[in-house]
Amino acid sequence: MAAKGIFFERELNGDMRDFCRISVPGVRDVWEGPVRPEDLARFPEQWAEYKAGKKKPKKKGGGLSELPGMTEPRRIELELADIETIEELAEAEEPKLRQMGEPYVQLKKIAELQMQAKPKRAAKKAATKVEEVADEPADDSADGS
Repeated sequence: MAAKGIFFERELNGDMRDFCRISVPGVRDVWEGPVRPEDLARFPEQWAEYKAGKKKPKKKGGGLSELPGMTEPRRIELELADIETIEELAEAEEPKLRQMGEPYVQLKKIAELQMQAKPKRAAKKAATKVEEVADEPADDSADGS
């Protein structure tokens, strides 16, 4: 059986580190941990692909870690499925998320609610600024002092 190696970035003790997940088709057990030299030797193509992918510009949108209920392992699973922002999660296909597990379907619903609330928050923030300006006393002096 051929093992499959996947590389990804994850926080460990406050530092972002490279990790490796090794799985064997047909076996439920999966090894996951910081990248070791033997992982690089065993999966050189995947490592090169991962390093090349790290140089890609980050997608615009809200980070998944900002979503309520999002854990680090779930964020990583979503990023491995090429879902990197709240906007992408809100637009993701439910059957794909259901295959990953029911918590991902619930996270999609939370992301959709976040997207619906975003315009309302922006409008409320703008209205608050208008009120603050209206409450300031007018400057009647000609020289501005």
